[in-house]
Amino acid sequence: MISGFHSNFHVDISARFDLLTPRQREVCKLMATGLMNKQIADRLGTSVNTVKTHRAEIFRRLGLSSMVDLVRLMDLPSTQGVDTGAGGGPEGVPSTHSGGSTGPLRVLVVEDNPILQEVMVTLLTERGYAVTVLADGQGLDQALAAGPVDVALLDIQLGEGQEDGYTLAARLRLRCPCGIIMTTALGEREDRIRGLDEGADAYLVKPIDFDELEAVIRSVLRRIRPIMT
Repeated sequence: MISGFHSNFHVDISARFDLLTPRQREVCKLMATGLMNKQIADRLGTSVNTVKTHRAEIFRRLGLSSMVDLVRLMDLPSTQGVDTGAGGGPEGVPSTHSGGSTGPLRVLVVEDNPILQEVMVTLLTERGYAVTVLADGQGLDQALAAGPVDVALLDIQLGEGQEDGYTLAARLRLRCPCGIIMTTALGEREDRIRGLDEGADAYLVKPIDFDELEAVIRSVLRRIRPIMT
């Protein structure tokens, strides 16, 4: 059970966001798009420590314990007609490529581990996504030619002699305006920074929590939706 989320499902959402100051609402909106503390600080012209203070206060005032809780809470108003001042999320998982179509969101998974392939495809499909899976980058052009992609989940290490996830992210940036999420076992700070510098919108370290992955997908779509529509 998610602390502070399901137990408060019927609470007036607008009243909860009224507990935040205008600056905290700004920070909240940027947090929900997946930006890190340094990026938020640069965007608002403030310090990282100030952002951290706002972040802690946002979680305390809203009664939340994680970013997953925050993204889900911000998705609720879009189905209830409530304006939080922090930006709502997409209702369900509609594709962003079809001019308002309610078709399933299209996810491209590039993962060379057969077991992880099966797990990711099964879980994403069960949650309503249309999934295309590749073991490496060799079929990337064909996959993009077959239809648009909304979000790509890229492993970084794809086997000897194969393009890595960094290279694929750069190729995707040239081909389509999809969201890019790195899903990798490489969790060092330098790896995360390189992934973001190479064009990733978010970076998740394995093992991946699928509730968190879904929240990150929605966050990425919030950021790129104006570009894709």
